Amino acid sequence: MLCFSLSSCCTLFTPAKQTITFSGENGIKIYDNAKKIAEIREGNVATARVRKKLSDKTLIAKKEGYKSTPLVLEATFNPVACINLLNVVSWAIDLGTPKACKWDNTVIEIEMEKSESNK
Repeated sequence: MLCFSLSSCCTLFTPAKQTITFSGENGIKIYDNAKKIAEIREGNVATARVRKKLSDKTLIAKKEGYKSTPLVLEATFNPVACINLLNVVSWAIDLGTPKACKWDNTVIEIEMEKSESNK
């Protein structure tokens, strides 16, 4: 009972990461802070689990012969956090673990522009 009373609603009911689906040409690689998190291959679709944040997050799409393309994940309020009601401790936990937010755009279509040397 003590664990339950010291936990917040988003901590109990939502994961710290959210699945994002990327669609585009084969060979596009998606990076988060210089770490490759996904690569589009056959089927022109890839998915990645991206850690939630309280603010928007920018990922980078790269492909040889194309300009790097920023992909913005928009953070929005997670309505599950409302179950905290007036419990300040639960709100603090949800905000501290960024689970009070979620990614609004979970499907991103990537269109890349050829680099100057390949036009």
